[in-house]
Amino acid sequence: MEDLLKSLIYIQQNLTVPKDQFNSFGKFHYRSLESILAALKPLLAEKHCGIRFADEVVEHGGRTFVKTTLTFFNEKGVSLSTTAEAEHSQQKTGMDSAQITGAASSYCRKYCLGALFMIDDAKDADTDSYHQQTQPRKATAQRRTTIKASAPAPVANPRYTAIEKALKECTDIDQLIDLYEQHKNEVEANPDIKSLFSERKRALRVITF
Repeated sequence: MEDLLKSLIYIQQNLTVPKDQFNSFGKFHYRSLESILAALKPLLAEKHCGIRFADEVVEHGGRTFVKTTLTFFNEKGVSLSTTAEAEHSQQKTGMDSAQITGAASSYCRKYCLGALFMIDDAKDADTDSYHQQTQPRKATAQRRTTIKASAPAPVANPRYTAIEKALKECTDIDQLIDLYEQHKNEVEANPDIKSLFSERKRALRVITF
């Protein structure tokens, strides 16, 4: 176990994953699962270690979740694990059941990697995210009050009912991004729908990898 822990510490200290993906809706850069794995593999090879994922479906209070276990091991067979869960929606606009399961699994794998290998989320001092995190609490409260007061009225057009429902079901920023990409043209063509996406994004306030 001592050798494995030394390898883990080395990888935690040397793993660097740039935010090489850009979300045009949220106007921020982020790391993808593929980017994390690409940066991790050379370090695993250097330390003669490996990782494996195992997914299972679990239920909590009548709600279904995908649970992913990430196992980190060395050539001696010594290992340690961490887990993450993501809710598996029964349906998602524009996605079939396989895509919904795949999205939940990808989400879990990304956050398992982030937790085990301590992938940080430091903010640059010139970004909006940095100022939102460092501004006085009173100012934050005032901003929230303003947002609530200026929230757009519900969109009456029945064509967008499904999108509005899907928005309410988004529980994290990754799900919101997926929904936006599926309906990008409709969102950009309708200011009311675009405002609802923006409000949901601010409400989630999730820090992404």
